[in-house]
Amino acid sequence: MIDGIITPALRDIDYLAPAAPYPVVPSGLTVHQQSIYRYSIPTEEQPILSIVDSITDYNGNFISPGHYQLALSNDKEFLYLIESKDLIAVIPVFKISENKKELKKYYKNTKDLTKEEKKEQKKIQKKEKLQAIINAKYAKTGATPPKEYIHMEASIEYIKEGGYYLLMYEKGFIRAWGAIKVKVE
Repeated sequence: MIDGIITPALRDIDYLAPAAPYPVVPSGLTVHQQSIYRYSIPTEEQPILSIVDSITDYNGNFISPGHYQLALSNDKEFLYLIESKDLIAVIPVFKISENKKELKKYYKNTKDLTKEEKKEQKKIQKKEKLQAIINAKYAKTGATPPKEYIHMEASIEYIKEGGYYLLMYEKGFIRAWGAIKVKVE
């Protein structure tokens, strides 16, 4: 800045925006209107799906080979295929399975449990107490505790008889299956 004169490079962007030939956001969407915010996956940690061949549907749309995150929607009706936080495909879920034994741990009262289930419940409570002690020790030192491992898996397989790709999503104790109908050449 020389003698109170502001050079064009230092001017405010709002000052230049009306004169610009192109909009500030080229796609016309602001940050929170993007698909990752509209469809909002539950967490950042999702199983990775590797697609080897290009998948083409009847409308000519295709999914190129690569590595994608496979996420289950909150209402458990759709599988989301995500690449670099961009939604690539929405796949309907036709079957969902939840392990009944695991669900009992979360939803059932201790009064209705059998002796074996009560023993398992006590083991879980001991494990949770130990984890709380470990987390408290980590909090005192300022270090972050390691994340607990959750089993995650995603797979894809081509079913020749029906002409579709079968996707299997598994995270924790929830499994979901979806299908992509493809154009048979």
